[in-house]
Amino acid sequence: MTNQKSNGAVTTKAETLPAAKIEALEKMAGAGLETVTVDDLPQPRLKVLQAISPEVAGGKDRKAVEGAKAGLIYNNTTDSCYPEEGIDVIVCGYEKTWVEWQERGTGGPGAPINVFTPTNKPNDSVRGDDGKFRLPSGNYIEETANFYMLVLNQGPTPEAVVMSLSKSGLGPARNWAYSLKNEFIQNPKTKKLFLAPSYYRIYKLSTFFTGNTKGNWWALKFEKEDFLNDEKVFDTAAAFSEQVRAGKVSVDYSDEENAAAEDVPF
Repeated sequence: MTNQKSNGAVTTKAETLPAAKIEALEKMAGAGLETVTVDDLPQPRLKVLQAISPEVAGGKDRKAVEGAKAGLIYNNTTDSCYPEEGIDVIVCGYEKTWVEWQERGTGGPGAPINVFTPTNKPNDSVRGDDGKFRLPSGNYIEETANFYMLVLNQGPTPEAVVMSLSKSGLGPARNWAYSLKNEFIQNPKTKKLFLAPSYYRIYKLSTFFTGNTKGNWWALKFEKEDFLNDEKVFDTAAAFSEQVRAGKVSVDYSDEENAAAEDVPF
């Protein structure tokens, strides 16, 4: 990753320690961390940087990230960017949410007011002249597609992350979900087709520059790659997928500024 922070893990090169010391440490692998669960760890979030992103341009409350530029994919936990050529990922879960925001400049908290799921989404929103779906309170809700993924080959182990796509990102999100829902495998004995698990396939995530009458921006691009043949990574993906299904992993929006200040306002 740009800024050389990798996925947040700190590794010690074997050649810096005597072999006997390494063997002794291996016998104590994981000691002291037995009670650390997924609830105790941050859930890294990825986003595509734009020219006006604070990570690129800087801002009142933060400096620009070293090496950051528009078009790179950024990790908020490591505060660094992945290589320009993109990253390999496997999708372990998907969730649709509707995030309630208060308009910027109205004295709101900045973070979301509420996060709704398909089962409790408000049914009293009305689309305003600005295209936003307004609630009676004046706040608006924003459809958001969340992809829970493992990032491959960017550190010593696959990294569990989430990427939330809304506004202009919903188009690529729907196309990606369609691709995932149309990945079938045929049983060679019964000839029966079945839907493959989402983590059966590796995808390459990168970006491209696009636009419309409203403006220009860097958008997410996904491409099918090979099947996942690493059994250890497959097991890790299956375990992460189960955590997502069980509701043990969720998107943390608390560090976001008001959606009105997002990098792509359309």
